[in-house]
Amino acid sequence: MKIERKKEKYAHLLSPIQVGGLWLRNRMMTTSMSPGKGYTDGETHKPTQMFLNYLEERAAGGFALICQTVMMYPQTGVTRHPVPWAFSDEYVPGLSAMAEVVHKHGSRLVGQIPALNNWRPTGSDKEEAYGPSDITIRKIHGQHFVPMSKEQIPDYIGQAVNAAGILKKSGWDGVELVAGAGGTLNRFLSKATNNRTDEYGGSPENRCRLLLEMCAAIKEALPGFPVFLRWSAIDLVPGGNEIADALELAPILDRAGFGYINVQIGWHETSVPTTTKEIPDGYWSWVSAELKKVVKNTPVVTGYRETDPDVMEKILAEGKADMIGGLRYSLADPEFPKKLAEGREKEIRRCVCCCRCLDDMAAAKGQEYCSVNPGLGPELLYKPQRAEIPRRVMVIGSGPAGLCAALTAAKMGHNVTVFERGPRIGGCLVLSSVFSPMYERLIKYYKAVLPKYKNLKIVCNKTVTPEFVKKFGPEAVVVAVGGECIEGGIPGTDGKNVVRSQDFLELLNGRPPQKPGIVNKVMWNAGYVFLHFIYSPKLVSLVLKLPLPWPVGKDVSIIGGGLPGCEMGMKLTGGWRDMNIFEEGKIGHDVGSSERFLVRNAFKAADDVAMHERCRVVSITDSGVYAVDENGEENFYKADTVAVTLGFKENRELFQRLRGLAPQVLIAGDCDSPARMADATKAGYRAAVQIK
Repeated sequence: MKIERKKEKYAHLLSPIQVGGLWLRNRMMTTSMSPGKGYTDGETHKPTQMFLNYLEERAAGGFALICQTVMMYPQTGVTRHPVPWAFSDEYVPGLSAMAEVVHKHGSRLVGQIPALNNWRPTGSDKEEAYGPSDITIRKIHGQHFVPMSKEQIPDYIGQAVNAAGILKKSGWDGVELVAGAGGTLNRFLSKATNNRTDEYGGSPENRCRLLLEMCAAIKEALPGFPVFLRWSAIDLVPGGNEIADALELAPILDRAGFGYINVQIGWHETSVPTTTKEIPDGYWSWVSAELKKVVKNTPVVTGYRETDPDVMEKILAEGKADMIGGLRYSLADPEFPKKLAEGREKEIRRCVCCCRCLDDMAAAKGQEYCSVNPGLGPELLYKPQRAEIPRRVMVIGSGPAGLCAALTAAKMGHNVTVFERGPRIGGCLVLSSVFSPMYERLIKYYKAVLPKYKNLKIVCNKTVTPEFVKKFGPEAVVVAVGGECIEGGIPGTDGKNVVRSQDFLELLNGRPPQKPGIVNKVMWNAGYVFLHFIYSPKLVSLVLKLPLPWPVGKDVSIIGGGLPGCEMGMKLTGGWRDMNIFEEGKIGHDVGSSERFLVRNAFKAADDVAMHERCRVVSITDSGVYAVDENGEENFYKADTVAVTLGFKENRELFQRLRGLAPQVLIAGDCDSPARMADATKAGYRAAVQIK
């Protein structure tokens, strides 16, 4: 598919490049993380229609190269994360179908082998984690590493050659060897795990030997079939390769004839954050920039935390890399390259780095939820059809669920009006963007896209009642008003030193909370006036960091160590305050697995934060809180500010009151079932497609 370029703003991103003899139409590729359950049939091990649609969306959206993992040996038992098999001719039809949907839109398809750690040797009934040694940095899913013997190495290489042959027969464009994320080949390269004394260990050349022999064997068996490399240049594990080691290895890999070197960062075992939103866009390009100094013949691909096209363009323009690799930017918007080429960069659904996709993969779930893209998983099997009879649709609430429902319904041709009781759209995103500024990307996306639909109107500063619904006369209503703040029933929550997450949200939405005390009344009302005219998440975030006694004082007690409390704690820590965080269970219990370790470690390392787990706050006074620990001992903690961040519960009252007032009354988002942003986005989409 030819995409006409209308802007030169992204001249480097949109310029063609040759890698491994393949001409690519631009510099954007998707790295491999096969989407898992539902995408590959668990019995036949072949791609499902959902997988084919997933690939076609990204090819049609303009990605120049798409990489997907395939399995080079027959797995045993039920796999946590199924991928298409590619070791015998019976899998050629399914693999060919994958190539066909990609090629018909002008993109290239590359298969990634081996499959990280696990391997089933030829003739063996046992599948285990293999490495150069039995050294285990950290057990993942109970893995114990088995040293690969010299006698097994030819079989390992042979399986890779065979799988590459199956891919070529199926019409794929090349094969990528994965020596990253702490996989088997990566462990041979690393000082942390390769303690061998034979020709596969010791010197940089020896540690590269297995990888280079595999590359050479594929090239010899399949002349002209490109071989690419995915490599964790820095390990970020104790005793592992650092950048100095990478600069020793890189020239050796450069001479091997790989089509590109796709730079990965760290291992699955690393405790250093690599993908979370706290890492700035483009941060890890310093690694590819260093490699470019010694890699002279092979294009270098940078990835990890590449979600901003302006940053991507700058990386390429400065010569820090030759291509941009990534997965999340393609999950968030499969039309990312196409929109850039057409000058519609403001309409890109940019990844907010919530890591929901990574969390679900770690939990062995299929790729179904994304905070900004509802069209993954089962939604790939059908697209909302144009409505035969356009309906008059009322959407109440403009959070992630409401906005997604409104946009989806408008695309279907319905006449949609969104009612927001605050002065601006965004709902909970207005507050979430203060604590996690990247979430503002979703608000900006809707502000750019919604005005394009003449059949969609936004009405702010309007509280919807049953009487108003009767007067408006909608044919369908989507209630998406958000959850109700959990108070916790703690004596003293009405005190003058108490703030709730909802108080900030109400203030941002134009309703100053009614707090006791003249100072509170003056300050909350002044804040309301100021934010009514001037609002930006960065500004509010800055105010919270300043050494001011209002709205958050010096001594802070946060009641609730779930996601809301953790986000607030992370925003306030590292400054002039002293904080106590109280949670009856474990702090961070509902934070995504990708970020939980980071958050807890940040609190543990902070001098100004004390974590009180299995601890219950029993009362709040004007000077602090009383809490009972797991041993039943009660203690007092001084607090100028007590923040109640216990999260939200369902809020179905308006939905119940509106039932029967329109032919269809639907509910979506936190008001129905409080969860994460991705759940709300998906719920809004699913509500809209039910409108008939």
